[in-house]
Amino acid sequence: MFDLGMIFGAADIVSDVSGIKQRQVKQIKFFRYKEGNLGIAFFDNQTVFGEYWIENIKVPKKYEAIFKASGFNIGTKYDTQFFDLQSFSADKKMLKTPAIQKRLLKTIFNSMKD
Repeated sequence: MFDLGMIFGAADIVSDVSGIKQRQVKQIKFFRYKEGNLGIAFFDNQTVFGEYWIENIKVPKKYEAIFKASGFNIGTKYDTQFFDLQSFSADKKMLKTPAIQKRLLKTIFNSMKD
């Protein structure tokens, strides 16, 4: 039988289930909105649920060519380290902050050029 207590402590389980856990962005996934615009989804993949979607952000058109040339794929989840990012604490409000979005996009797409 699978025992969550072997992987997660009681406090982890309670904080995940109650929704009070501070989420950590550990993975990102590129996707397309219905209109065709590129987007990035941010995930915490170390939860009792397996993964937790935190937020999406739209990617400005100026990054489209960099993405197409990068070799990264739509729909694949990538660890943040692929983009010169350490895992970081985040919530919806923080990821909707324009200055944070701008910094994340710059870091992610600059790493694709290297």
